Amino acid sequence: KHLNPYRATFPREVQQVCGLLAFPPDSPAPAYEDLYKPSRWADLAALFTTTHNQLLALPAVPLLHLALSSGLSALKTPACHTHSPAPSSFAASSNHASAPSDAAAAAASTLGHGVCPICSTELNELARNVPYAHHTQSHVEHDLRLLPNGSVYGRDRLEMQAKKAGLPTDQVKDLRTGEIYSVEALKKVYIT
Repeated sequence: KHLNPYRATFPREVQQVCGLLAFPPDSPAPAYEDLYKPSRWADLAALFTTTHNQLLALPAVPLLHLALSSGLSALKTPACHTHSPAPSSFAASSNHASAPSDAAAAAASTLGHGVCPICSTELNELARNVPYAHHTQSHVEHDLRLLPNGSVYGRDRLEMQAKKAGLPTDQVKDLRTGEIYSVEALKKVYIT
């Protein structure tokens, strides 16, 4: 009663269903052995999910992952992922004597990556396959100076802020902490 209306439209599938009704799951018939495999349930679940997403015009990847990937792509640079090996390559290299020590690897992975969201453990794996950002202009200030507290600023910006703060020409002010230092205490920084 349920299969007969589809006999003209889907003749092969109706014949398979009729064969499934005739042969039990433990029968050695090779034509129906594939249809009784337990993996067919996983295939059916995947087909249901795909059809559901197509009907509702949903992407195959969660929307949160798409939004995060586009944002992470804007931040990703070639310096990201250089010190964090992929899980498979790390396991393969851990057996070799040339692998770096744990302390050296930890120091290398945190060097300069304190606030990088790409290098964070939470987003590292999600950002691994996104493309690098296309930066055509450098945002690095020229003529950098190192303050005694470890902060680095461009000389022009320090002089401009000191002038705005009404400081003498031989003093500069840290832009974050507000500490005042002598110009002689500053060190020139070279980017390498």
